[in-house]
Amino acid sequence: MSAPRLSVILPVYNAGQFVGAAIDSILSQTMGDFLFYIVDDGSTDRSDDVIAAKAARDRRIHMLRQENSGIVASLNRMLALVETPFVARMDADDIALPERFARQLEHMERDARLGALGVQAKEIDAAGRKLPGHMAMPVGIDNVRAELECRQPIANPTAMFRTEALRAAGLYRPAFRYCEDYDLFLRLSEIADIDNLPDMLLLYRRSPGQMSVLNHGRQTRQAVYARLAHQERLAGRADPFGGLSTLPPIADLDRLIGREGISDRVEIDILDARRYAVGEMDEAEFAEYCSAAARGLPVEGLRAVMRCLSQTKIGRALRLTRALIAGGLQKRLFRA
Repeated sequence: MSAPRLSVILPVYNAGQFVGAAIDSILSQTMGDFLFYIVDDGSTDRSDDVIAAKAARDRRIHMLRQENSGIVASLNRMLALVETPFVARMDADDIALPERFARQLEHMERDARLGALGVQAKEIDAAGRKLPGHMAMPVGIDNVRAELECRQPIANPTAMFRTEALRAAGLYRPAFRYCEDYDLFLRLSEIADIDNLPDMLLLYRRSPGQMSVLNHGRQTRQAVYARLAHQERLAGRADPFGGLSTLPPIADLDRLIGREGISDRVEIDILDARRYAVGEMDEAEFAEYCSAAARGLPVEGLRAVMRCLSQTKIGRALRLTRALIAGGLQKRLFRA
């Protein structure tokens, strides 16, 4: 019997409500010749018991336990064990449809230039009910590359990688713990092609408690840093964050990179990306937004104030108005 050509990696933390269904969806793939690595990252719910019960019934599952170390440590621990030429990501609250691996593997084996391949996903709620619309990911290498310059073009749990390319790109970096996949895809795009199939092959769960919702502000900030590093590498310069375990403050970027204006550019990019979330920001982030407005940096004025008012955040609307006026941005407040 030939050795498996695919490994699957699944990081789990407090996903006891959903992880059983996620595992079952992998075990039910029509292409069933794979190794399945699952890390329980110090869960405090029943995730460990659910995984252990599944592992006891299916020899393809290799369960690992660790103290809570975060998703980057979990992913890299599993990738260190992978010996197959391809590896697929999965998340603990999603559902892979039965043909996912078969179609992705067939496509990747036909095109040696592909370093990663995603699929389309249908959104579901916490109860598994399908939500309107779907996650429309770009199809075609040029379209994916163009979208990568402004946002992540592959839904994380749909990705299948060529293991050799993944390792050449440098795996996941702990400094980018809130946008580890986007940082990886940017680095991977510099040495390989990335694409998506047009096929809908995953159910992607949306819930208020998922990490992408809770950490959206941190994700946005780190995504801007990741794009900056990408631009530096493309220009033939050193990655400013290579080897770092945490990202530096914005104020340190000019000194770190050795050019003036980088800090202001990064701050403006972050403010622009977060302009629709003024009402939902935590207090520290909102204070930073007001500080930037008071210093005259270009932030949304009237629309941001109106969003606060529409959400009955009267205090925030007043604070932001004062900051805009202090920054000499009265005209911006009344701009159409």
